[in-house]
Amino acid sequence: MSGRTEFAGLPLTVKANPRARRVLVKLVPGRGLEVVTPKRFDKTLVADILEEKRSWIERTRDRMTAAGTDLTGEPPEPPEIIEYRAVDRVVRVDYLDRPGKVRVTENAARLLVSGPVAERDAVVAALCRHTVRKAREALLPWLDRVSRKTGLTYAALRVRSQKTRWGSCSSRGTISLNAKLLFLPPELVDHLLLHELCHTRHLNHSEAYWAFVAGFEPDYRRLEGEVGRGGRFVPPWFV
Repeated sequence: MSGRTEFAGLPLTVKANPRARRVLVKLVPGRGLEVVTPKRFDKTLVADILEEKRSWIERTRDRMTAAGTDLTGEPPEPPEIIEYRAVDRVVRVDYLDRPGKVRVTENAARLLVSGPVAERDAVVAALCRHTVRKAREALLPWLDRVSRKTGLTYAALRVRSQKTRWGSCSSRGTISLNAKLLFLPPELVDHLLLHELCHTRHLNHSEAYWAFVAGFEPDYRRLEGEVGRGGRFVPPWFV
């Protein structure tokens, strides 16, 4: 088995990685099912490995699909409405088909996407870039507020579009946040900002770290659980 095919209704890609020491099977948003093998692995064995893991693959596929994750690799449908729950804002999206590059302009509670709107990938990419900019505008002052409230300082903030992690904190105190936070309820954004600020004191998830978090937010266990299910708030087009 090699190249690209299908399994369990998902696009399947099998590829060798010289650094891989074992076979890795994973479901990747926007790409489907990926199998990574060691360089000299006999790829005729991949079919049997997939059958052994079929139950897990199907359960994971169903869970990710229910959470709104696109696993098909098909270009997502551009939205008509965007709900930025974090800042309690709903924006209507209008489309104007014309030659040139895809551009997004903002006017109050409306966005105008102009350009060759039939090119869905380009349209979605432009909307994603716009969302990252809006997330940066919202999250920087928000993080500053939480920082002042807790007395926990940080060195710098980066906002990006990431596939999985909601955020991270480097050993130098640079906090990276996922632009997807803009789609989450405010309570969860507050908690995620606190989570990363606490990492400026503890760069791990040790008992000491969680005790430190609890000092600011005693209800952190419930909030962590809600964050783990936060993908359901993120629209399929934002990749």
